[in-house]
Order: sequence, then structure tokens, then C-alpha cells
Amino acid sequence: MKVDKVTKVWDSGKHCAFTDLCMFNGSLWLCFREGDSHVSPDGQVLVLKFNSSDNCWQEQARIILADADLRDPKLMVFEEQLMLTCAAKQGFDERPYHQSYLSWSSDGKQWSDLKPVAEKSMWLWRSRALSDGIYSIGYKAAEQQITLYRMDQRTYQPWVAPLFSKQLNGLGYPNEHDMCLVDGSRAACLLRRDADTASAQLGIADPPYTDWQWHDLGTRIGGPAMIKLSSEQLLCAVRLYEPVRTSLCWLHLGDKPELEEILTLPSGGDCSYPGLVQQGDKIYCCYYSSHEDNCSIYFAELSL
Repeated sequence: MKVDKVTKVWDSGKHCAFTDLCMFNGSLWLCFREGDSHVSPDGQVLVLKFNSSDNCWQEQARIILADADLRDPKLMVFEEQLMLTCAAKQGFDERPYHQSYLSWSSDGKQWSDLKPVAEKSMWLWRSRALSDGIYSIGYKAAEQQITLYRMDQRTYQPWVAPLFSKQLNGLGYPNEHDMCLVDGSRAACLLRRDADTASAQLGIADPPYTDWQWHDLGTRIGGPAMIKLSSEQLLCAVRLYEPVRTSLCWLHLGDKPELEEILTLPSGGDCSYPGLVQQGDKIYCCYYSSHEDNCSIYFAELSL
């Protein structure tokens, strides 16, 4: 894999971060958070579309929730619409908490009102289609466990609780994740942790995704994104550490699963939270980084 081009997509002078990417109706769509700082009560979600005729990204929508910091937007295509998930930090003047939300759009410009999902303070991270439905994993920042949710009539219901926990697995603070199908109906989950060894975990399960086998990857990661390529390989984009950077990695399964770093993108400092899309022999990756001082949004075009 090689980098063909890296473009700075957005640099407003504010803190621009926490990206995602998807293909919808033949176009690339990118979302991210923009706010005064890493955490601030003015955080809003921007949605951009790539205009191939002009070779540029164009703003399509801003999603705002009064008195809330919208964070970590994620996109997927669901029932011929774009579905956006995000979490809002609310209660800045009292006791702060998080609430997860869903929104839908048929054109990427007009979005439905944000619909709260899951219980208060549960942060649903990313939605993915597995063999029999749409799933997401939620976590609470103050707790040592995560919950697997399954979508039912456009809302999320707990499916496995806990999915991974300090009590069950002996390892602390599981949180961000990504999932994909690896062969037929078998699913893989790449899970971040931020306690004790802080090593990432790989979970494997067959339908109905209630019994997961976990493997320690021995590597610390942040903001994971993962896709299965047409070559059957699992490609991940993650934050790696010492030094902090945004990198692409192969995820090798087997008796001793491991992450193999293959490419470091121009990045550093406050960075990562990428999105991944494959189109033919091209890989597209969006991410944010502060290696050029201000936190900005970048778009990398790569060739397999």
C-alpha cells in the first residue's frame, strides 16, 4: 500500500476532529466535529460531500443541539439513507453527562431531529451491519464495562451486557471500538482500552453474537476504524503511541492475532479518529491531526 495524496480538507481555526467516512449514492461523505476546543459547549457536526467534478469537498449540513457538545459523529448507510450517530455532552452548568443520538437523511442535506437512544450517560460509539442486523457498542466513562446493542425499529436495545468488563475479563476501561464481518457471518471487534496495560482487544463471535472470545493484541490504540477489504484482509486505521500518530495496520487473525503497522500518515499530537472506505484498488482515509499546529481534517488517498 502506498500514499498517493494527502489533502487538508478543513481548517477553520477551531478544533476540528473526530471524523468518519462513507460512500453513499456514488459519492464520498465525510463528517466531523468542530468546536472552540477539544471539549466545549459549542461542538457541532459538519457533513461534507466530495464533488468529483470540482475535485473538492463541499459543506452539506451542520447539525447542532442547543447547550450541548456534539461529539464523535459516525456515518453508515441504512435502508437507503445516511444514518448518523453521535454523542452529546450535556449539563455543562450542572452535572455533565453524555447522551447518544441518531439522525437520518435521504440526501445528506436535510437531517431528521436528533433522536436519543440508549440510557443516559451511555456512549454508543459506532454502528455496523453484521449478518443479522445493525449493532453498536456503548460505554460509560466512569464504568469498567461495555454493552453490545442491537437495533430494533430504529432504536437500540441492549443485546449483551456486559460484553467485556473488568470483572469478567480482568482488564479495565474498555471503550471505543469497530466491528466488521470477517468470513460469512463471523464478526470481529477491535476494542480500545485505557487502563492497566491499555492493550487493545480482539473479539470474535458467530451469530447471534452473544458469545465472544477475546484476545489481547498487546498494543495500545485509540479511535479505531476497521474494514474488510475485497482481498479478505482486515485493514485498520488507529492512533498509535510513542510517538502519537495515525497509522494504517493489518489485523492478522489466527492463533496469535496481532496488529501490524504498515503505514504512518502525516500526523502527530492530538490526532486520529479516522474513517475508511475501499473503492476498487483505492483506499480512502479521513482523520484529524495537529501536526501543522491547528487541529485540522485530512483526507488520504492510497493505492493497494
